[in-house]
Amino acid sequence: MSGASAARPIGVAAGRELVLVVPREVALGPLSWHGLRLGGVDALLGALPGHGEFRPRSEVESQDQWQQVIPHLVVRSGDRILTMRRLRKGSERRLHGQVTLGVGGHVNATDGPLDEAFANGCRREWTEEVICARPLVGKMVGLIKDDAGEVGRVHLGVLILVEADGVAVGVREREKLEGRMLSVEELGVLYLEMETWSQFVFDQLLRGRSDGLGTGGPQLVLPPSPAEFDGC
Repeated sequence: MSGASAARPIGVAAGRELVLVVPREVALGPLSWHGLRLGGVDALLGALPGHGEFRPRSEVESQDQWQQVIPHLVVRSGDRILTMRRLRKGSERRLHGQVTLGVGGHVNATDGPLDEAFANGCRREWTEEVICARPLVGKMVGLIKDDAGEVGRVHLGVLILVEADGVAVGVREREKLEGRMLSVEELGVLYLEMETWSQFVFDQLLRGRSDGLGTGGPQLVLPPSPAEFDGC
């Protein structure tokens, strides 16, 4: 599918959400892997213009030959991590009650052409989900994969480490998420309640490797997301 045709938000008028996907063999290679793999983001993003498509979410949720590419923005300020618990009003019932360390969601056809959609989708998810008065920089440092669960089999995460450096970052959708900044030590008691992706990220942080996570990969400037943002 060409970038021009794939970028059209076809199906939106019919009430279908079209999400960014890439063939499994392109995204993962001949063999899958499990966990957080540092690097690989440049290759994945470079493959999107030629191999990415926008397909109905209702279909690809059960088709693991298509990997839904999901930004996973982890906010760090010193030794503290933005930690969120998913509440019952969230759209994904399978994740209710679980703890996540990442902000993010699906990239949609309305986010632009295939060579721009992922970055645009990251910025949109950021402004929709958090409150932050200043622009911040995110570094795309690795890929997250979990083939063991129903949700994980059809999703591929892109880990984006956002250094807040003392800038206040809060949760916008408080009816869907309960958020607070916690130290790695404080997070330990929540480990078994974490989503698998967040466990992978936590394991990296727990091993003292977090300082090295932000040294490579593409960078993304995230816009200010003031409290009065209307979500449009």
